[in-house]
Amino acid sequence: MLIGLTGLIGSGKTTVANIFSDLGVKIIDTDIISHKLTSLQGEAIPFIDDAFEGVIVNGVLNRGKLREIVFNDSSKHQQLESIMHPLIYEAVLSEIDIVNFPYNILVVPLLFRSQKYIALTKENIFVDCPYELLLSRLNMRSNLSKKEVDAILANQVDRNTQLKMANDIIINIGDLDSLKLQVMALHAKYMKSDYD
Repeated sequence: MLIGLTGLIGSGKTTVANIFSDLGVKIIDTDIISHKLTSLQGEAIPFIDDAFEGVIVNGVLNRGKLREIVFNDSSKHQQLESIMHPLIYEAVLSEIDIVNFPYNILVVPLLFRSQKYIALTKENIFVDCPYELLLSRLNMRSNLSKKEVDAILANQVDRNTQLKMANDIIINIGDLDSLKLQVMALHAKYMKSDYD
């Protein structure tokens, strides 16, 4: 059984995924897959090199330069997605083939925008977090301004829509103990043998 995990940027998806991982659950994270594909000698590097001049130097991707290009040009953003999405999806499918736990977590930041991923998951979790807390976290973590955060959020499925689409919601207001209790409750639900 595959459970989708998503949330807005800065909501705490990685923290939630790590708690599930500590419980022995296999985590398939599309962001980690994407990073591997774009690392030195990654499968996506030659395609990105062909499509975006000057972002690959000696086989190394200049992530900042690529980010700047695609966030300022929607056609370039779509071009990057057309390279990355099929490679990521193929990697996800290969990881699903080797799972052996009652359930596994698939972390996809834009889960509710992709019917292909929704078709793979039995249930979906949305990690919710107040907007002001998102801003604070992203400013501390990545030094992102309110304007930059708002630009990223504009490209994500809005919070209210995701709340409606999710089967389960985890509220992350920064209290790790509360987060663990919520994850444990969902873990117990998913581990039930009669959960079909």
